[in-house]
Amino acid sequence: MNNEDLLLECTRQIEESIDFEFFKALFDPVRCDIMKYLAINGRKNIKDISENFTQDRSVISRHLDLMYRYGIVDKIKESRNIYYQLNDKYILEKFKITTDNLKKMIQV
Repeated sequence: MNNEDLLLECTRQIEESIDFEFFKALFDPVRCDIMKYLAINGRKNIKDISENFTQDRSVISRHLDLMYRYGIVDKIKESRNIYYQLNDKYILEKFKITTDNLKKMIQV
């Protein structure tokens, strides 16, 4: 393989090893703050969450929807309320999978 082919192969392996969309969703500054809030305070509804942030409730709601879509939070509906909680097991599993994949790639 020439250098260009090696670079392309390495790029392909990295893209397959890392869920970049998940990590982009995870590491947005506002979403990180929401994660910290939920980690400290546990399950909360949108009203409770948004009262602790400067952004409008609709903005926080969009962040939570995206976080739900990527598995970062769980939604629990109880009567007319929707509660959000951190999906810590899933987040940790994503880090483990990524780390394991990168270890395999680096050790080859």
